[in-house]
Order: sequence, then C-alpha cells, then structure tokens
Amino acid sequence: MKSVMHEHRHEAVRQRSGAWLDDVAPLLSSAALTLLGILFEIALAKQLGIEPRLRTMLVFISGISVLPICTVTLQHWLDRRSPEAGRLLEATNVWCAVAALVSLALVATTAWASKDGSEFWRKGALHVAEVSAIGYILLIAWLRSACRKEGFLDQAVTVIKRRSSRSTQTIALAFALAAAVIALFRIEPGYRYFNPVFGFVFRTVPGGFPERSNLVLATLTAMLFVLVGAGLLIFERWLVRNRPAHLRSFQRAALAFALVAGTVLTFDFSLAADPFHYMTVVGPALHLLHGGTLMVDTFSQYGPGPVLVAYLAFQLGPPSFAVANIAIQLCNLIFYTLFIVALWQSSRSRMSAVWFGLVFILFWLSDWNYGQGNVNAAPSVLGARYLPILLMAVALGARQGVRHSAFVFLAGFLSSLWSIEAFVGAVALYVGSLALLNLRDRSYGRLAKDLTIASLPMISGLSALSIGTLLVAGSWPAFDIYFSFLSSYNPLAQFWSIPFDARFWGWIPMLGAVAIAVAGCWLLVIDNKRISLQAASDTWLRHALPAAILTAITGAYFAGRSVDFTVLIALLPFALLFLPAALWLADLALSGDRVAIKLTVVPVVALFWVSVFSCLYLFRADSPYSLLLQECRDYDRCTPAALTRKLSDRVANELALRSQTGLWSLDDFDRIVVADAKNFIDRFSGSSTKVTVLLGESADGQEMLSDIAMMYAGKWHTWPRSFTFSDELVPALATRILASRVALKTGDLIVMRRNDAGLGPLEKAILDRIRASGSLCHPLGRTRELVAYQFQQAGDPQSSDPCIEQDMADDFANRSTEALQDIASLISGLRTVGHALPDGPVNFSALGRTGAEIPQGLVRGRRLVSFSGIMVLAKSGPRLTIDLHDLPRAACRQLLPPISSLAGVERMAVTGALADEQSVPISEAQSERLCAHDTGFVRIIVDLGSRSRSTQGG
Repeated sequence: MKSVMHEHRHEAVRQRSGAWLDDVAPLLSSAALTLLGILFEIALAKQLGIEPRLRTMLVFISGISVLPICTVTLQHWLDRRSPEAGRLLEATNVWCAVAALVSLALVATTAWASKDGSEFWRKGALHVAEVSAIGYILLIAWLRSACRKEGFLDQAVTVIKRRSSRSTQTIALAFALAAAVIALFRIEPGYRYFNPVFGFVFRTVPGGFPERSNLVLATLTAMLFVLVGAGLLIFERWLVRNRPAHLRSFQRAALAFALVAGTVLTFDFSLAADPFHYMTVVGPALHLLHGGTLMVDTFSQYGPGPVLVAYLAFQLGPPSFAVANIAIQLCNLIFYTLFIVALWQSSRSRMSAVWFGLVFILFWLSDWNYGQGNVNAAPSVLGARYLPILLMAVALGARQGVRHSAFVFLAGFLSSLWSIEAFVGAVALYVGSLALLNLRDRSYGRLAKDLTIASLPMISGLSALSIGTLLVAGSWPAFDIYFSFLSSYNPLAQFWSIPFDARFWGWIPMLGAVAIAVAGCWLLVIDNKRISLQAASDTWLRHALPAAILTAITGAYFAGRSVDFTVLIALLPFALLFLPAALWLADLALSGDRVAIKLTVVPVVALFWVSVFSCLYLFRADSPYSLLLQECRDYDRCTPAALTRKLSDRVANELALRSQTGLWSLDDFDRIVVADAKNFIDRFSGSSTKVTVLLGESADGQEMLSDIAMMYAGKWHTWPRSFTFSDELVPALATRILASRVALKTGDLIVMRRNDAGLGPLEKAILDRIRASGSLCHPLGRTRELVAYQFQQAGDPQSSDPCIEQDMADDFANRSTEALQDIASLISGLRTVGHALPDGPVNFSALGRTGAEIPQGLVRGRRLVSFSGIMVLAKSGPRLTIDLHDLPRAACRQLLPPISSLAGVERMAVTGALADEQSVPISEAQSERLCAHDTGFVRIIVDLGSRSRSTQGG
C-alpha cells in the first residue's frame, strides 16, 4: 500500500508541474515519425510493385516493431547530443504528421463527394503518401544544412518554444489523428451518411431500425455508462486522499462485480454456431471420440487445445454444434475474465477501468460484422484461439518483484500444448518481457539464465505432448502434418489471405497504440537513468509490453485477412493499452491540467460512441444474440431453471434435425441431406461403429456434410478423416488418409450422393478405392439426393440378385426428364424478366430480386445447380449464358437435342470456347459426337431480346 501511495504522490507532483508533457514528447515524436515512415513504405512498395499481400504484412510488421524502435532511438540520441536539435526534430516530426493526417482526411472527404470516389481515394491517398515522404526528407535535408549556419538552431528553437509548445503539438497531433480516424474509418463514396461511424444511427430503410425511441434510449444509457465510469474515477481519487485504507477493498469489490457481470451477462443462449467453422474443431473432436489419436491421425489447423475442449464437452453432453458452442463460449468467458483481471492489474484507477472494460466487452459483442454478426458463431475468433496468450499476459502482470513464477510456468506449459499460434505468442510475451527487463538493468549475464528458465515450461509442454502421444498411439506426433496447415493458413497464402483494399482504416488506433507502447518500452531500455520514467518502468514492462504484443498478434489476423470487422479480434487487447492511458489522462484533467482537459475529450467521445453503438445494436429486438437481458425481457425466462430448459430444448431441436430459423443454422437443403443420411445409417448400419459416407458439397460448396451426418448418427468414418474440407488442404494428410488399411466387407453400408460428380477430391479418391476393391450393390434406399448401398467385395460369392449400381436406365431417364423440364421452365422464366437482369454474373439473389420463378429442382440452398453440378449464369446485353457443370456423358447425350429445341436457345457448346459453339437444333448424331469428348460441361446461349421486349410492350 505504501508503494501505491508513493506512486500517487510522485505522479501528483508531476501533474502539477506539467512535466508529463516532457515525458510523452519523445513518444509522440516517435509515433509521428513512424506514421511518416509507414507512408514512405506504402509509396515505395507501390513503386516497386510488391505483391499486395506481402506489402500489407511488411507495413504492419515494420509499423509495430522496426519503425517505433528506430524512431524513438533517433529522437533520444539527438536529445542527448543536442537538446536544441532534438527539439527541432520533434516539432518537425509532429507537424509533418499533422499535415499528412489532415491531408488524408481531406482526400477521404473529397472522395466521398466525388463521382468516381474509390479511384480518387486510391490515387489521392497515394499522392499524399508520396508528397509527405518526399517532402519530409527534403525538409530534414534543408534543416540539417541550415543548422550548420551559426545561430540558426537557437533562432529555430526560440520560435518553436513561442509558437509550437509541447502542449500545442500534443493537442494538434491528437485531434488530427482523431479527425483522420473518423474520416478514414471506411471510405464509402456516395454513402448518404459518410461512413459507418455516423451511419449506424440512421435507418437503412423507411420504418426500419433504429427507431427514434431506440436511439434515445441507447443515448441515455450510454451517457449513464460514461457518467458511472467518471463517478468511479472521482470516487477513487477521493479514497486516495481521504480513505486510503479502504481503497484496496473497494477496488477488489469492483473487480468481483466486473468478473460476475462479465460472465453472467454475456453468455449467449441462442447457441449460434456456423457449421462450417465449427467443424474445424468438432470434426477432429468426433474423430478423437471414435478412436482417433490427436496429432497422429486427428488434426485441426487450430491445434490440439480447441479440439480437446470440444472433446471434453462431448464427454458431458451429446455431440452437437450447440454443446460445442457452450464449450467455446466458456473459453470466451474465461478470456473476458482474464481481460478484466489484466485491466485491474495495469490501471491505477481500477474501479473505473473494470467498468469501462465491461463496456468494451459489450462493444466487442455488438460490433461483429457491423452489428449483424455473433462472435460465438465461429470458434476461432477469441478464447479458443488466444486464451493461453492472454493467460501469459496476466501471469506476467501478476509478478511482484520476481521474473519467474508458477503462474507463468503454467501459462507457458498450456500454450505449448494448445497450438503453434499460442506457443509463438506466449514465447514472444515471456521472452520479450525478460529481454527488455535485463537490457534495461544492463544485466546481460542474467539474460541467458532467464531465457533458459523461460524455455523450461515450453519444452515441458512439448515433451508431455510427445511422450503422451507415444504412449497412447505408439508413434510420435506428426508435427510435420500439423505445420503443413500453415501453407494454406498464412498471411501470404492465396487460399486464405485477402489483399488489403485500402478502404478500411479503422485499425489506425490499434497500430498507433502498439507503436507507442513499443517505443515507450524501448525508451526505458536505452534511457534507464531518466528519473521520471523509472516510476512507470515496471508498469510498462509488466503490463504495457505484454498488451502491445498481444494486440499485435491478434491484429495480425486482420493484416492477413483484411476483412474489416475482423480487426475487432484485437479490440480487447487494444483496450488494455487504451483504457489505462485514457484514465491516466482523465486523472490529470481532474487535477486541473488544461492540456489534459482538452485531450480527454477524445477518449470521452470515443467511449460515448462505443457505448451508444453497444446499447443500440446488442440489446435490440432482432439482435443476433440472446443474452440474459433478452431472455428475461422478451421471453420471460429469468430463472436458472427456465434458462436451463431453453438450452436443453435448443440441443434437442438440433439433434432431432428440425428446421432452425437461426442465421447460422444448417441450410434446409443441407439439413435434409444430413437427415436422410442419418436415417440410412440408423436403419442399415447395425452395430457398426464406422460407416462409409460420401455426401460431397453442401449448398454453399463446402465439404462438410459427411462429417455432420456422422456426428448426428453417433458413428465415424471408415477412413480416418477429421474434417474433410481441411483434410484436403494438406496433401500429405490426404495421402495418409487414403493409404490407411481399410478392409470393407461384403454387406457393409455405403451412403453417397446419387451423382458422384459433386464429391470433393478426397471423397472421390475414397470412392475409387471402393470400386477398385468391389462393387456397390443392392440399393437399400434412395432419396432425391442420396442412395444407400451394400458393398460387395470382389471375389466373394454373390447373391442371386444382380449387383446393380445407382444409375439404372429407368432412374436415369426419369432424372433426365426432370432436368429437361426444369431447364425449360427456367429459360422461359428468364426470358420473361430478361430486361430486369443485370449485366455480368447472375446469382441466386439477383434472380430473386427480379421475381423470376426458379424450379426447385435447380436450387440447392442459395445456389443454382443443374443435373448434377453447379449452374452458372451470366448476361451480356440481350444474351444470357447458362453453364452446366459436372454433367455425365450420358446426360449430355440425352439432354443436348431437346434443350437445343427450346424457344430462345440460339447456340450450344460443350466447352467454353467461342469457336466450339454450335447452331441449333442439335441432332442426336451431333450430340453423340460432341458428348464423346466427356467434358462434363454444357453451355446454353439464350436470346432474351424478343420475349423481354414483348413483355415490356405489354
């Protein structure tokens, strides 16, 4: 308690003297020069033609590491060598950065009002970057030359002290940055409300959300949130002065309240789970449940940790997405708990810190996908992915005068078991903290000892994983297979990464916070004698550095993925930097510091905006969440018993494969396919624990239906698959799966799509192996999409019934007739609404907007399909092209002649080449010759002109 009081008194003296401006001046100069350096990198990378993905990562990595370290080192060196020259550089950096920020804000505003705004923004912003970089270099060169003249430097410093005081520079840079963040948040040329910063309070459609009453209530609640936080800050200051003995008790009570509120109030009873994303952990957990071995034949790109979480959940409840969602939410709730604890550790104003921490959690929930998403719908965005790293940050913050602890050892051990991402993140936090601590103290000999100790929990975790796997499976973990996922999931991979489109810049505050924290920590190392910094030295290295590294790691997802709302993954780590700094500034303002009073406007407005958005979108009637508030307010489920029944009913409905209304539920088409497959498995598989199921793609083209069907059937694959989609991403893993010794016996059940053209590469390869070892005989049952067979092993005695596979003549003829009727109806309907179709690709949604009638046989979920594969439509003027994919040769021969005779059909082809197009009608002889090439492709060119014109005229 004495040390806390001493820190408060020391800080109070510096507040009254205004000396804090001198402390932050090198950091602001570094931040300003880092900004200019980033602009220079962007301009240079563009001139060099560096690939966009690589360019984005280079800018991101250098902006949080190399540039802050180099710029603060330069500023510090110059301050020590020549304080006057250092002051000149500081002013130059700040005002050049202000000019660049203001220029970018003006370009963004002009682009919004321009006709070709997106292109104007790209060219204008790049021009600002080039001018800022070149102009700064020329200005520095001129100043260096001018400083050689006698008396120039003294005159320059005199002018700077009179016209550009540090208070003026600080205020100018802060407000220029705030204006730039607002203007550049997202470039939306022509958007009525400028950008989403303002647009969220306006209705998108007449009579829609939000209504005025919603906005008034959200505003009043947000004001209450901010006032409560301010009141807690004032109360805490009063306790420091008048009741210091009670301070810690009140702070602990606030922590307990925040922990309970953050856990109870944020659990989502809707149990929203996107099947495709959840299968990345659910599939491997099911494989593990049915005899698989983790890291031997059972893999997930997210590592062993999340898989074990799902596996443990399935030990306690029935395997389902709902149960998996509860497990993932528990990981998120633990993450929120650790976040609140980390805030409490790192802030002097702890009561208001944990209060605003709750506000940030609400904003994290509400702002996912601009208020339309649910953070729990995917398992990989927070707790299940980054929990061990945050645990390490909390463990490092809990150290009291020691460098290692059992808590830190536990965090390191868990991270090495969890995933490669968690392992790298925890090592970065632990090693980074120890390295800077020893460099600051100039204890170079102890650094090697500390790093050796730090490696022990990591090595122990990996050893435990390896030895445990060897004892269970008789082989070492296949780390090479696991690491192979990185070839698909990395910031430079064509498969996963998305190039940055230079339109969303809402990540600027996070990048800036990390840059300032890194610069501050490095300044402590190179200037360990500065008395004013020593008071905060341990706080920076124990709290700010881990928070900065965690923000960088979580922010790297956005840097690689460039889906704008995913930057929210770094929101809570960013809050660990933002809130302590904002409350420190507010404390200065309450002490009467005029500069701090002006600067505090920025975080107060930010917190108010965050609170309004959270209250407006999280608690609305059609929110994607069903938190305790909604359950009690809207459904009168306020008791634990009623809430438990809600969860039980949700699980029961999913297991019964009833139609769900949730946005992230299985598409009805997929649900029916899965239900049919489960029915076949229940009826015909008997006591077998493993079944061969080959269901191919879902309605949106993902390889997941086979795995989902097996989950609901309570069985697993005969071939050792975990999640078909991700298994196919690693060639070595797919090869290992196919090389497994699987001996099917006569009579074994095989459930598959009636048309195997829709199978993915792994399932096609499995089907080839099945057919090579025997036959698919005696269909046990059929639905529109599926057929269940008995397997007949080659060489076994056959029954008296003939062994006949799926496409019998009568069945094939019936399907061809249905396909012809559907295509004829589609073409007729499209010719009627042809004038309303947009030029370019025409998808299911575009057809729906025109009111065109689409035969049900050509729809799978929200995709257009043909006889056996996808259907792709494109319009160019009066011509419509219809491409049918994965068409069997027999279907091609049977369908070409009658389709060519349909009204409106002008030409047809079996390739995409213009030279191969054939005039209509096409005879049976022509059909035989064309389909003999077996391209699996048919193109139909339709004239929309005549019917559309006659319809318009009528």
